[in-house]
Amino acid sequence: MSDNDETPQEGGKNSPSSHDTFAKFFYFGVGFTVPFIVGFATYAFFPIIPPKLRWLPLLFIYWGTIWAYTLLFRRVRGGVFTGERFKPTLKLQGDRLWLQYLLTYGPFLYAIPLFAINYATQLSALMYVALIAASVVNGPTEETFWRACMEDAGIKAGVSPKTRLIFTPIVFALWHTAFVILLYPWDASWWVAWAGIVAMTWSSGICWQWVLQKSGRLVPQAFYHACANLLNIFPLIIVTVVQFHF
Repeated sequence: MSDNDETPQEGGKNSPSSHDTFAKFFYFGVGFTVPFIVGFATYAFFPIIPPKLRWLPLLFIYWGTIWAYTLLFRRVRGGVFTGERFKPTLKLQGDRLWLQYLLTYGPFLYAIPLFAINYATQLSALMYVALIAASVVNGPTEETFWRACMEDAGIKAGVSPKTRLIFTPIVFALWHTAFVILLYPWDASWWVAWAGIVAMTWSSGICWQWVLQKSGRLVPQAFYHACANLLNIFPLIIVTVVQFHF
């Protein structure tokens, strides 16, 4: 295993990692630039793309942005793609194992019934293919940047595990503001949609970040994240909000 494949070690207040200016700037600043980049770049497509298709450039711009940031951090500081973190298994390990499994897979108990009730019969075969493809890309992509990359940046910046557990999910949740602005109608319900999505993504981010810190693994969270996108998030946007069928 090369140096670039090693997970950064936790650093104390006076450790070398706490003086890593690049890591500090990356950890505390980069996440806040994502909604602005995605928002303005997607807005540029508004004159040439139908309103019901605005989610398409938004996704590709978002994926490109966070992958560019991930690869930049990897190039400058290494880490992110560690063997244990991306071990191809859905099993977890470490302390409080029962809680890790509950937080990671427990939401299936309501996600599957909600999908069956709300969306299962409303999707065409082509829509299923498109949603599966988008979910398979989005789940691992978001987990790689918002969990693995940001976790390593926080460690190299000398940020404590508790602070990382609080701060990273907040930034992850707030990026969805651009998502809501671009796709949801500006009416009296906009604030309700924004608050609901931010609360949901913030709580999910805390759970998945905590599981990563306890288990050192990311594949289980990426798997459920993709499933959640397929079962609830993407159908909500396409069918309910945008009302686009194909």
